[in-house]
Order: sequence, then C-alpha cells, then structure tokens
Amino acid sequence: MLPGGLWNNESRQRQFHFKPLTGEVELALAESGRTADKLPQQVSAVLPSALDSLADDSPTYEAVARLSVGDRQYLMRRLAIHLGHDSIWLTAQCHQCAAPFDVSIRQSQLPVKRAGVAYPFVEVDSAIGRLKFRVPNGSDQEVVAALDDERQAFMTLLTRCLIESCDADVSDLTDRDIQVIESAMEAVAPEVANQIQATCPECDAENIIEISPYSCLGAAGKNLFSEIHQLAMHYHWSEAEILALPRARRSTYLSLIDRARGMRN
Repeated sequence: MLPGGLWNNESRQRQFHFKPLTGEVELALAESGRTADKLPQQVSAVLPSALDSLADDSPTYEAVARLSVGDRQYLMRRLAIHLGHDSIWLTAQCHQCAAPFDVSIRQSQLPVKRAGVAYPFVEVDSAIGRLKFRVPNGSDQEVVAALDDERQAFMTLLTRCLIESCDADVSDLTDRDIQVIESAMEAVAPEVANQIQATCPECDAENIIEISPYSCLGAAGKNLFSEIHQLAMHYHWSEAEILALPRARRSTYLSLIDRARGMRN
C-alpha cells in the first residue's frame, strides 16, 4: 500500500504490485532508466517497467507522474528491496574527526510517514485570500527540474499546485504565506526517511548520513548481459529463453555452472 496514493474519482487508491522478477523485467528497467537525463523523468520511466499494477490500473508513465513525490520515493525504495538490495552499506566521513566509516542499514526498516487526512489537498488563508493546493507530484518535478533559477522554480511549483483561488497570483504571496503553505503541504504529504543518524567509531561523534531513495537506479540489469552470455554458452539457450527465466532460477543455473567448473562446493 502506498503511503499516499492516487486521487481518482473522489477517492484515494493506494494499491500497487510489482511484476515477478525476470530477466525481461530487469532488462526493461535497465533500458528505461537510460531514456532520460533528469532524475524525475528516470523515475517516471522506470516504475512502469517494474510495476504490474498501480491503483488497480495499468502503471502508465502518466499515472506514475501523477504520484506524489513521497509515493514515488517510496516505490523506488521498495523496488530496490524487490531487486534484492534491502541490506546496503553507506560510506560516510565524520564531520568532527574526518575519519571515514561504513554503516549498514536495511531499507525495509527505514521509517515511512503516511499521508495526512486531507491528502492530497491543503487549504490555507493568505494575504490574497483562501487558497487550495495539492501536494507536488512527479509531473511538477519534471517541469521544475528544467528550471535553473531557484525562485522561478519554486513559484512555478506553487502555480502548478494551486487548484482553487480567486484569480490569485502566487507572486503576490508574502514570505509568511509561503512558509504557511510549505508547512501545510509537509503536514499532509507522505514521506520516506532520507537521513539516518550514525555514531563515528573513532570519536563517538553523531553524524547525519544521507540515504538516497533512488539507489536502485542503474543497479537493475548490472550483471544481466554477462549472465546471459554464461547461460547461452553453457546451455545454448536463446536470449529470449534466458530472459524469461525467473531471477531465482537463473541464479540457480549460474551456481550449477560454477559448481561444474569447480568454483563452488
């Protein structure tokens, strides 16, 4: 279940399912991740290749782009787990003694904040009247990512998220208005943990370590072609036959090949 969900026909749909992991899916993930330069477009391209269903419907690019930022980050983290990357190591440098150290985490155990009751909408009183916004989604990220000016990007985001007003112009909002809008959006939007606290083993200083929810981008299909090559050479199967194998079965055959070569007991 998504922590937020898609808003369809006055109701919130939260269900999603990933496809069973086969070589075909891994190849689609690897190739779809190369179709865009910007991160938001990469996410919108990768997730439809991995999902079997989203909100009881087909997981199209458009549907994924309508997901809130928190939902998209949640799905990317769940995809990493689906690909077998639950336990990961992070490398950090202590802010106090500068010593490098490693931290092991399980992504499935990282906290997730569910959406608030009013999600995906917020209503606020401002200097230009009462305004209604929706929380930012993937489409907003794609547009904003193309803008270099930070102020322009933020005002563009507010304009896109504004859904009800009295012909309001967001450029007339005060700094306090903007703070209130940001706080209201944060209160209802779903979120995943993007930081952890870790103790330096050298000096015991507490450090904040960033955790990217997009760590699986580029990981899918990393060894796929070499595995196809090994299986084709040994069993003389076609690429299509190898790609159709479930990942676990492909791994079993590769282990048998290694054992036959005396590489494993």
